[in-house]
Amino acid sequence: MKGKQSRFVIGLVITLIVVIFAVLNVNPVTVSFGFTKIKLPLIILIIVTLLLGAVITLLLATTGKKNDDDFNRHAKKQISRVKVSNDNQIADALKENNAKKQTK
Repeated sequence: MKGKQSRFVIGLVITLIVVIFAVLNVNPVTVSFGFTKIKLPLIILIIVTLLLGAVITLLLATTGKKNDDDFNRHAKKQISRVKVSNDNQIADALKENNAKKQTK
């Protein structure tokens, strides 16, 4: 629980810094997209860039988690197969050992 609270506080501090930075930079700037140019206040550009970064981070974070879950599930299946195989080998070895003892 403490880790989540500290991440929340750090996020709030960073957000506050970005907001203060954006409010201090309200002068209009020209942004070129290659085929067109747009003149808008720097505060809007900073906020839009911040939101795009958050969306990209969210998308990348959620896709990685699904792949990790699939990998973990596959690894667990393989481990259980190895355990079953080892158990069968042990059982076979015990049977052979018992059979040898009975023949003696």
